[in-house]
Amino acid sequence: MKVLVTGGAGFIGSHVVDRLLAVGMAPRIFDLRPSPHHGDEVDAVLGDLLDRDALQRAMKGCDAVVHLAAAADVDDVARRPVDAEAVNARGTLNVLEAARGAGVGRVVYASTIWVYGSCTGTVDEDHAVELPDHLYTATKLAGEMYCRSYAALYGLDCTVLRFGIPYGPRARPAGVIPIFVRKALAGEPLTIAGEGLQSRRFVYVEDLADGVVRSLAPQASGRVYNLVGDESVTVRGIADTVGELVGDVEVVHTPARTADFAGAEVCGARAAAELGWRPATSFAEGVERYLDWHSRDVAQAPQTAPRVRLPRIRRRPRMAPGLVSLVLSWLTLFAVAGVLAAYLAAVHAIGVTAASDRTVAVLSVSTLAGYLAMALDGPRKALWTFAGWAVAAAGLVVVYMAEFREVLHLAGPDESRVLLGLAGGALAIAIADAGLRLRRTGEERLAADRA
Repeated sequence: MKVLVTGGAGFIGSHVVDRLLAVGMAPRIFDLRPSPHHGDEVDAVLGDLLDRDALQRAMKGCDAVVHLAAAADVDDVARRPVDAEAVNARGTLNVLEAARGAGVGRVVYASTIWVYGSCTGTVDEDHAVELPDHLYTATKLAGEMYCRSYAALYGLDCTVLRFGIPYGPRARPAGVIPIFVRKALAGEPLTIAGEGLQSRRFVYVEDLADGVVRSLAPQASGRVYNLVGDESVTVRGIADTVGELVGDVEVVHTPARTADFAGAEVCGARAAAELGWRPATSFAEGVERYLDWHSRDVAQAPQTAPRVRLPRIRRRPRMAPGLVSLVLSWLTLFAVAGVLAAYLAAVHAIGVTAASDRTVAVLSVSTLAGYLAMALDGPRKALWTFAGWAVAAAGLVVVYMAEFREVLHLAGPDESRVLLGLAGGALAIAIADAGLRLRRTGEERLAADRA
C-alpha cells in the first residue's frame, strides 16, 4: 500500500513514516520542508496544503492519505488565527478534494481530544461535542465535519483519529514536556498555568504512530477513534515526573490559560476492540525515553553540528495583495479608457461624423464588455459575468434598433462602423488583458513571499 503522509517531516508524521516502513508499506511525504529524519529511501514532495493541484499530483498512485499537517501549537493558533484557519480548515478541505480527484481509497484525518472541550467525566467517540471555545478546536472540528460531508456526498472513505497529547522524541520545542525538560536541565523553575490540576491523556508518539497505521485497516472505514494513553496525568504530575528524572526543580504558578482543555477522561476502548491498539508505553517511561533522546540528539547537537547563522536579508515593505489588486485594477481602467479615447479621437480625425463616432464608441465598449464577462474571475464572478453580457447586449440593441439610435443620435451599423468598433474593442481588450495578467502575477508573487 502506498500512503501519502501530509506533515510527514514533522513530529508525529516522521514517526508514522517510520511505522509505515516497518510494516512494509510505501510512504510518501508531503511537507513544506524536507524531512530531517528520512533520506532518499522515502519519496518526498515539497508543497503547501493550500495548493490543491500540488496535493493532487502528490497523491497520484497512492492508496491512502494520512493527513497530519496542521497548525498544532494552540498558543500560536491564538496569536495567528487567520493563518491557523487557512491551514487547519481550508487545508483539510483541499486534502479531501484532492483525494477525491486523485481517486484515493482512504483519508485518515488527525483530529484531537480537544474536541471534548469542557466535558467532564468519561467520554467516548459517541459523546456529543459542544461548540468550542478555542479556535484550534474549532478548526479541527471543521476538518471532522468536512470528512463526514465528503463521505456522505461523494462516498470518500474517511477515518477520524482524535489524538491524545503526543510526546516523545522529535517533539516540538513548544510542547509542555520539552519545555519542562529544557528548563529542568537548565536549573530554571517550571511554570504551571493555574493550580496545575488540569488532567491530560498523553500518548507516546511511537504508540500513536502504530495506532495511525492500524487505522488504515478495512474495519476502520468511516469510524472515529480516540488514540490516548491509559493514564490521566495532571500538569502538576508532569512537573513531578520531570523532577524525579532530572532532580529537584522549583515550580511557579501563573494565571490559568483561557479556553484550556478541561481534561475529561477520554476512553480508548473502541481502538482496542476494533484495531487491537493499546498504548504500550507508560507516561513515566515515555518521559524517560524523551529525556534520553533530548540529552543525546538535542543537547549535544550544538557541539557536533554548530548552527551557522546566515545574515538576515531585509526586504523592502510590500503592499498587501488586496491593495496591489486595487491599484493595478485602477491603472488598467485608466489605461483602457485612455486607449479608447485616443482611438475614438483618431477615428473622428479621419472625417467621420459625430454620430458615427458615437456608434463606434458604443460598439467598442460592447466588445470590451463581452470580453470582461469571460475574463474576470473571483468571488463575484457571476455578478461580473451578468453585468458584462448585459452591457454588451445593451450596446448591440442600442446600435441596431432605430428607435434607440434616434434618441441617442447614433449612426446606423454599416460595415465600416462595425469594423471600426471591433478594432477599438480589440485595442481596449489588449490593454485590459495585459492588466489582468499583471494583477494576477503580482498577487501570486506576493502570496509566495508571504508563504
